[in-house]
Amino acid sequence: MAYTPVIKAEGLSFKYNESKEGIFDVNFEINQGEAVLITGNSGSGKSTLLKCLNKLIPTITEGELKGKLFINGEDYDSVKMYALNKKVGSVFQNPRSQFFTENSTAELVFPMENYGTDKEEMGRKLDELKKDFNLGKMMGRDIFTLSSGERQMLALASSLTMNQKVLIFDEPSANLDYGNAMRLGRLIDKLKHNGYTIIVADHRFYYLNGIIDKVFFMEQGKLTSFASEEEFKNSGYDTRSFDIFSLNIPFTGAAESKDSVVAELKDVSYKEILKNVNLKLHKHEVVGLVGSNGAGKTTLARLLCESNKPDGGKVVKGSLPFFIMQDPDYQLFGTSVDNELSLVKNDAKRIAECVDYLGLKPYRYKHPFDLSGGQKQRLQIAMALICDRDLIIFDEPTSGLDVYSMQRVSDEIVKLKEKSSVLVISHDYEFLRHVADRIVYLNDKTIEDDFILNKENVNRLNAIFGKMAEETA
Repeated sequence: MAYTPVIKAEGLSFKYNESKEGIFDVNFEINQGEAVLITGNSGSGKSTLLKCLNKLIPTITEGELKGKLFINGEDYDSVKMYALNKKVGSVFQNPRSQFFTENSTAELVFPMENYGTDKEEMGRKLDELKKDFNLGKMMGRDIFTLSSGERQMLALASSLTMNQKVLIFDEPSANLDYGNAMRLGRLIDKLKHNGYTIIVADHRFYYLNGIIDKVFFMEQGKLTSFASEEEFKNSGYDTRSFDIFSLNIPFTGAAESKDSVVAELKDVSYKEILKNVNLKLHKHEVVGLVGSNGAGKTTLARLLCESNKPDGGKVVKGSLPFFIMQDPDYQLFGTSVDNELSLVKNDAKRIAECVDYLGLKPYRYKHPFDLSGGQKQRLQIAMALICDRDLIIFDEPTSGLDVYSMQRVSDEIVKLKEKSSVLVISHDYEFLRHVADRIVYLNDKTIEDDFILNKENVNRLNAIFGKMAEETA
């Protein structure tokens, strides 16, 4: 009997209309029960390849498609979209773009209702997903009151409702805290041993350590295949780390700041999210705000920006902070990259310097919504670089960034403290080690720990990440 791979690509190429970008002469085989990592720099073609695999290319996205794709030996061209959806489940880079309802429980049962699943089976599947993804506290809630990480977990759970045997995840760890990322890794391991085929495109992959069967490295639309995780580790490519706690990253060397206070929270409480929070932010320091998904980190930032008003306590600050949101689509309004930056500050020389340094020069006249997720992130960083504010707040600024972009962003954030105070909300351990002078840990509605990040205190940061992992075990 002839062997048939689950998915096979032969000379697959796709070029976007009016663009030289795309993927070129891609060839690979993916077998049943394999976990495959697709990685590479931002804009290298990862998301384009995934759109071919779930048939959004050419069904939705227009361009020139060549070559062949097969699923279980059947030509993709002959498979209708609704039939492919029964075989392949997808989670997009931005989970908000794939929700169909406003209620978390309704979202989970929506696909099953669509296909007429038996009520008892729906209940059984719902209970299983609640357990696997720890969704108990999220059930029956308005999706848009959930944190970005919680929405990510909901989207991942939704992808498993129809028992599709091929699962495609685009940047699934981008919004997840360390504990939930490790939970996802354990779940992927369990699924592949149950015969599922898992395809993950991600820059961060510590949570997949020891789980991956193949690695596809994308570079300028070309694919290089590695037959094992070990082969990729020995390839010499400079990527994110598989073992984040073994990283040898110099500390910033900062001592406790005695510079002026630019913002302060005094016994601040907000609904049932934050209780009696006290925090001082000083000029010339980078503070890393950490905590589990749903802990209230973004809510704290919104209080500083006056987007939310506290129920109790007082917010004291000078000028209004500049807030870089976690989801770029919420704050991109320009008609091009250059135009977007000119809305922040009309300084052509500074704009040119920023786009060049952050690798955005080729996209200066491109519409912001046509950028990749990582490119949008870099555009937001450029916005922060050219603004003039005492306090700049970043909400997960590295969620879609490769190692080179993360390092560039780290350098620029460190430079920002020369003129401002910087508050960074992040789950990215590598990034925090590069930039943070101080760590503030938000847990159980209040600040549980606040310390200078140095050689003596790094174990406190490691313990926080370890605690988040224990909570999801």
